[in-house]
Amino acid sequence: MRIIYADILITINLSVDYFVLFGTARLAGAQFLRMRALFASAIGALYSLCVIFPLEQWALSLSRLAVSAAMVLICFGKRRAGEFFRLLAIFYLCGFVFSGFMLLLGILAQPNAFLLKNGVVYFEFSAMEIVVAACAAFLLTEILRRLFRHKEAEGACMAKIYYNGKAAVLKGFTDTGNSLAEPLSGAPVAVCRLDSMKKLFPQEMLSELESENLSTRFGIRLVPCSTVSGSVLIPAIRPQKVEIEQGGTLFEAENIMLGFSSFAPADTLLLGKNIILKQANKSFTEVR
Repeated sequence: MRIIYADILITINLSVDYFVLFGTARLAGAQFLRMRALFASAIGALYSLCVIFPLEQWALSLSRLAVSAAMVLICFGKRRAGEFFRLLAIFYLCGFVFSGFMLLLGILAQPNAFLLKNGVVYFEFSAMEIVVAACAAFLLTEILRRLFRHKEAEGACMAKIYYNGKAAVLKGFTDTGNSLAEPLSGAPVAVCRLDSMKKLFPQEMLSELESENLSTRFGIRLVPCSTVSGSVLIPAIRPQKVEIEQGGTLFEAENIMLGFSSFAPADTLLLGKNIILKQANKSFTEVR
């Protein structure tokens, strides 16, 4: 009789699910938020405990689909139906790739090291073997991502920033040295001067942003930033929306935050290479 250790089962599935979600984000060109992905992976890991229960095939199929959909929804947030099912399909593709590599490793190295039951695979691998298989699978997803490369912010552009029912248009430029991210959410941070955005903020919030004693009122986040003079904390807020025009096509920045620094050029929004753009359904001239 095969003995299944629940702690090993949960740990392995938590790790693999996290890698699969990360691979899905890279392949789909979607923003990857670590805490959301970790929570989604925990849901998948707990579901793996179904291996110890006798379940009908129809119940397994429905529950597996429901849990997969829940993991994608938790990790990537609410999406339009077409985009959600695209992410779900890529999630399954990455799952097949990761599972395939781990099964191949098991067949070649330890034929009796895994058990398949109720659609859940239980591996008796060492931590190093799991890392090797996961890295190999992730390398393959990176190759696929480069073949089907998603849109990333690059070069000069125009940016329209929405906040508090108002909008400001700035020149946009991709700063390859800018990889700023908000520490808690992992959201990418674009940087501009505060005086370029003054008209968007209520006076009380503007005073808070201009204060030397930074706080987290009004949803302000503090983001570590390295400059030529050392490391500083800059204030950042989450705008309602940021639209980017490149080559006459309008894109919307995913899950972006807006940071303020006097080091940014005047009337310019500095975009990082970690910012993901999705195409919008209207032209830039309609919103200027």
